[in-house]
Amino acid sequence: STQYSPDDARHTTLKRRMAAETTAFARALRNFLRGPSDDDVLRGELYELVSAGLMSPAQAEATMSASNRPMFCLQAMSATLRRADIDSMNMGRIDTSISVLVDLTGANERIFKSPIPLMYTRLLARFLSVFLVLMPLGLWQALGESWNHWATIPATFVISFFLFGIEEAGIQLEEPFSVLPIEAFCNGAIAAAADEMLAADGSKVFDEVPVV
Repeated sequence: STQYSPDDARHTTLKRRMAAETTAFARALRNFLRGPSDDDVLRGELYELVSAGLMSPAQAEATMSASNRPMFCLQAMSATLRRADIDSMNMGRIDTSISVLVDLTGANERIFKSPIPLMYTRLLARFLSVFLVLMPLGLWQALGESWNHWATIPATFVISFFLFGIEEAGIQLEEPFSVLPIEAFCNGAIAAAADEMLAADGSKVFDEVPVV
């Protein structure tokens, strides 16, 4: 929208608001994936936008009250887009990008709300426990050359450590959003990119004609 909007005070405000709502969308999606424990963080981030004059307090509260916060932010982006004086072709392009974000949000929700059946985790844990309890019997003869088969104990401990580590990694992969650095994506990638685009657009650096 920074490229297609006219260069006047009104559209500069709309461009800044669109960038803020894009940032709010990314953080609302992070909040959805993190759960209620992230609500206070999201509220603080929204009110930072309010303090910067990029969002009204009513919109911030409405975002927090929405049952689906990412979709609410996308709806806000569409509303801001409709207020801009952009030709229909370019508006259609931007609206298509917002529709892609809607589809990706739905895909995230389907991943998040499709849990691995608990019986799979329990079966793996029980099988692994029985296997490791009986493993010293299998190692007893193989490590018979050590004094009084003493090597069976450290060998069992080391093998158990790695196998339980593999099991824990599998449990984490069932719900990866709790361990992924989503905050870095939101703050270091999306928000920073939006701020940089606005700064570049405001500097008029792309309007300069090279001197031959």
